[in-house]
Amino acid sequence: MTLTPPRWEAPEVVDPPTTAGLVARYRRLNEATGMTSAGWVCLTAGIVSVGLGLLFGWQEFTVVGVLAIATVGLALLFTIGKPRLDVAVGLEGRSVVVGEPASGVLTATNAAERRHWGSRMDLPVGDTSASFTLPALKPGESSAHTFRIPTHNRGVVGIGPARSVQGDPFALTGRESQWTQQTDLYVHPRTVPLPGRHTGFVHDLEGHATPHLSAADMNFHALRPYAPGDDRRHVHWRSTARAGRLMVKQFEESRMSRVVVGLDTGRASYIDEDEFELAISCAGSVALQTLHAESPLALLTSRDTLVTVTPGRTLDELSGVVGTTRGGVVDLVHGVLRREPGASVAVCVTGSTATMAQLRAACSHFDVDTRVIGIRVSLGDEARARTAGNVTVLQIGQLEHLPRAMRKAME
Repeated sequence: MTLTPPRWEAPEVVDPPTTAGLVARYRRLNEATGMTSAGWVCLTAGIVSVGLGLLFGWQEFTVVGVLAIATVGLALLFTIGKPRLDVAVGLEGRSVVVGEPASGVLTATNAAERRHWGSRMDLPVGDTSASFTLPALKPGESSAHTFRIPTHNRGVVGIGPARSVQGDPFALTGRESQWTQQTDLYVHPRTVPLPGRHTGFVHDLEGHATPHLSAADMNFHALRPYAPGDDRRHVHWRSTARAGRLMVKQFEESRMSRVVVGLDTGRASYIDEDEFELAISCAGSVALQTLHAESPLALLTSRDTLVTVTPGRTLDELSGVVGTTRGGVVDLVHGVLRREPGASVAVCVTGSTATMAQLRAACSHFDVDTRVIGIRVSLGDEARARTAGNVTVLQIGQLEHLPRAMRKAME
């Protein structure tokens, strides 16, 4: 029999716990015991005081320590049991224009068969938090609380989740219960209606005729012999009688003008936040008018392509636009050319750090067949419009200037 020597294995190395791991364990401990940081401090101070009092015979320390430990024990009684509540958060609407008042209602109903003795309800609202004191509720009884939503800034305001905190009045203990999910309120930018089909540089109803031929459209091109599969409704009977064979109409394919709106989101392109908001309002106004005119639309920023299915969804997307480190009118134009090379109308919006001449030079990179409008926002300045070839450059000092400026651009 051959004896095999035992194989030596390296001891397993256990990584020391990280700070994030210790914090996670501390939170789990608090959830299991119902203690808060203040409760642990009070309990630790009580144990230390009792130890010092017994060690050195200090009766005062012993009394203080016993009182602290007893207080924590009484506070833990407030966390016994879990409430059964039906909580609902209702909003007046899913969106609001920046600056308009907005509010909501939080309703809590006692769904248990026993009395609810009251608790605190916390509801995060954006960067702040609303706290409500739920009174004692009989089974089936409800309590409604109204809260206001800050709408002075454009953005997406997260509301919720609503949490009830069951604990003592001194906040030594507390057990949270989550009752709702987060609801978003979209704070839309301000917009103004624009005149006519600003894409208008197209005045016909059927769109642009293209060199591509189609078997069915609105622009007649020529006649050709009938081929299997052709629609007999397009047979030209007079020409058929003269030629002695079936002749059908051939059409030029028509396409609607595709509009692309480019928004410069570079922080360095704008003097301040108000100027950036004015640029977003201008881009939103042009995008909405394009959608109302039922023209194909692409809405781009310096970094992203926004969804423009409906006017409401477009404004929702603009609510979440933030400034980026990368930007500038030159980068914007190159990005539009790369992502939407087939656009027939291009509108580029930037800030006041770019001059009218720089904006016009950047917009000149578009093809000569593309109608280009460059919008330079500069708060407080007068409205101006300059046209050279297929490029029109506008200066907008306030949002109310935009309709008149766009009307001049269409002339």
